[in-house]
Amino acid sequence: LMPEQSPKVKGWDIWLFTRSANDVGGDLLDFIQVDENKFGIAVGDVAGKCLSAALLMAKLQSTIRALVYDFLSLESLGNKLNMIFHRDSPSKIFASLIYAEINSESGDIKFINAGHYPPIIARKGKVEQLDKNAPALGLIKEAAFNKQLISLEQNDFMIIYSDGLTEAKNESGEFFGEAKLIELLKSRQMMTSQ
Repeated sequence: LMPEQSPKVKGWDIWLFTRSANDVGGDLLDFIQVDENKFGIAVGDVAGKCLSAALLMAKLQSTIRALVYDFLSLESLGNKLNMIFHRDSPSKIFASLIYAEINSESGDIKFINAGHYPPIIARKGKVEQLDKNAPALGLIKEAAFNKQLISLEQNDFMIIYSDGLTEAKNESGEFFGEAKLIELLKSRQMMTSQ
């Protein structure tokens, strides 16, 4: 269900990567061409492991793909996704999700963040972590999702990731962690800004 390769979008470099810890899992990574110039990227994680999480992830992916063409507003899309996930999922099961849209004619990214790790923006020697401003899908029936907008320039990066990155362990069993990720990005930004 994952994209077979990183997509090609005029004016953008996009790199999508996933590696499941098990044969099946609840991680979502998808790329959708909405129209000639608009492209959607979905990154999410269904709570739990194994087959049940994978099945809910597949359902969430197909729901996003079914609805994305009919909603001009990301806020309305988020509300509808939440309502469906809340209605159709077992209680106490939720999914974090970032759904972002890019346009091949600008550097703008608009997105909603439903309880997922906040994206990181790396630019001009600085690293900034954005806000997480809505609950995960399925937690609250009447949740509200606010669109966020950022503009990237050449050599700026937006990093969207899931817990598989920050919870990776080294040979000593230590987690990689969010602080090390930000430290790594800051050192890379310092090298490119000099």
